[in-house]
Amino acid sequence: MGVFNLVSLALFAIGSFAEHEPESIDDGNNVLGKKWVVLVAGSDGWNNYRHQADICHAYQIVKKNGIPENNIITMMVDDIAYNSRNPTPGKIINKPDGDDVYGGVKIDYKREDVNKTNFLKIITGDQEGMRSIGTGRVVLGGPLDRIFINFVDHGTTGILCFPDEYLYADELNNAFNTMNKNGSYKKMLLYIEACDAGSMFDGILSEDTNIFAVTASGPRENSFGCYCKKESGPYNTCLGDLFSVTWMEDLDVPRCKKSARKRTIFNDFSLTRSNVTKSNVMIYGDLEVGKEKLSSFIGYTDNGDDSPNVQQSNDFDIKNTASSRDVHETNVQYELANKKLSLPEALKLSAELRQNNKMRPVIDSVLRNIYSEVVKARPDVNSEIGNYDEPNHLKLNLAMFPCYRSILNQITESCFSLPRNPYVLNHLTIFANLCVVDNQIHQMVSIIVTKSCSNIPTNIINVQ
Repeated sequence: MGVFNLVSLALFAIGSFAEHEPESIDDGNNVLGKKWVVLVAGSDGWNNYRHQADICHAYQIVKKNGIPENNIITMMVDDIAYNSRNPTPGKIINKPDGDDVYGGVKIDYKREDVNKTNFLKIITGDQEGMRSIGTGRVVLGGPLDRIFINFVDHGTTGILCFPDEYLYADELNNAFNTMNKNGSYKKMLLYIEACDAGSMFDGILSEDTNIFAVTASGPRENSFGCYCKKESGPYNTCLGDLFSVTWMEDLDVPRCKKSARKRTIFNDFSLTRSNVTKSNVMIYGDLEVGKEKLSSFIGYTDNGDDSPNVQQSNDFDIKNTASSRDVHETNVQYELANKKLSLPEALKLSAELRQNNKMRPVIDSVLRNIYSEVVKARPDVNSEIGNYDEPNHLKLNLAMFPCYRSILNQITESCFSLPRNPYVLNHLTIFANLCVVDNQIHQMVSIIVTKSCSNIPTNIINVQ
C-alpha cells in the first residue's frame, strides 16, 4: 500500500472510529494483561542532548500514568545530566524553563550497554542473554500484554542508530517475528523519532501482526530538533525533538478522566501530524491497533470529572527548529554569533567547525569514489540507483538488507566508523539502492571499498 494511500486511509479511520469502542479487554488502567514500556535514547554526547531529554520526559509521563516502574525499561547512555556543559548539573529539561525530567528516572542500561544487541534481547525477552548486564530486566510479555516502544535517535535509510553500530530494519522485523511466534504480546505500539524513520517500516512491517508504528518522518525526509538557538538559553543545543515534544506536551495537559481514558492512538496521531509541520508524521503496520485507546499502552492520569476548568487542548508555539542533520552546526554558529563567549570558548567552537568542514570533503571523497567505481564496473545499475548526491527513491525490501549491512560494515572496518560520524547518514541511501537493484552486489563492492580506503586519514571521528 502506498504511503499516501496509507495516510489517507488512516485519516479516514480517525473520523470513522474516533467514537468507536474497540472490541477489547482494555479498560484504561484496568486492562487484563500487563503494560510494558521500553524507552531508548540511542545516542551519546552533548550535541544529542534532546534525545535523552525526550526519553526522560516519556518516562515521567508513563510513570505518572500508572505504569509500574518494574514494567518500564530504559536505555540511555546517561552522559548528559552531569555533563560539564550542563548549566543545571543533575537536571535535564525538555523545553525552555521546563521542569526537570531526569529526577526519578530509573535507567536500566547505561554507557556501553546501550547497543542494538541488548535492545533486541530486551524486547524479545531474552533473560539469560541479559544476565549480568545492567539491571538484567527484559520484557517478559505474554499473549494478553501490550508493549509500547519509544525509540529516539538518528536514522537513515532502513537504519536506526546506536552509538557504535546500526540497527537495521530487517533485524527489528526479525525480533517482531520472534515476539509474535512466542506469543509475547497482544498489541504493540511504536513511536519512533529519527530521520527517515518511515523507511524502517514502509513495505516491511506486516499489516497483520498487531503492531502499529508512528514515525516522526517519512521514509525519505529528516526529523527536526526543537527549542534550539535562542530558545535553548544557556544549554546551547536543541532541548527536544519536534515530533516527541509535540505528542508529549499534549499529554502533559491536564484532562478529565473520560477524555484521557478514551483517547485513541488515531486521535493522538491526527493531532501530532497536524502540529508537526516540518516533516510528515507517518503510520505503518496494523491499522486495527490504531483504533485502540492510547491509555491501554501508556496508562492515563485521572484529573477528575468532566469540567470546563480542565484543559482539553494544547497551544503549540515551537518556533526555533533545526533539521536533526544540522543541529550541531546550527547551534555552534548561533553560539559564535550571538553569545558572549570567552576567547578560549570561541576558539574551541571555531576549531570544532573547522575540523568538521575539513573532514566532510574527505568522507564525501571516499564514499563518492566507491559509488563511481561501482557504476563504472556495473553501468547497468546507474539509471536505477540515481546519483551519489541525488539518489533515486527506491522502496526497501527484506532481501536487500544482508547486502546493505555487508557494504556498510566493510566501510566501517576499512575506512572509518560510520556510526561515529553522523555526517554520513545523508549519504548512505545510494548504497541501499545498490542492494535493492542487486542484493548480491556487495561481493563486488567489498573489493572496491578496500581499495578506496587504502590511503585516508585515521582521525575521522565525530564528523557532524
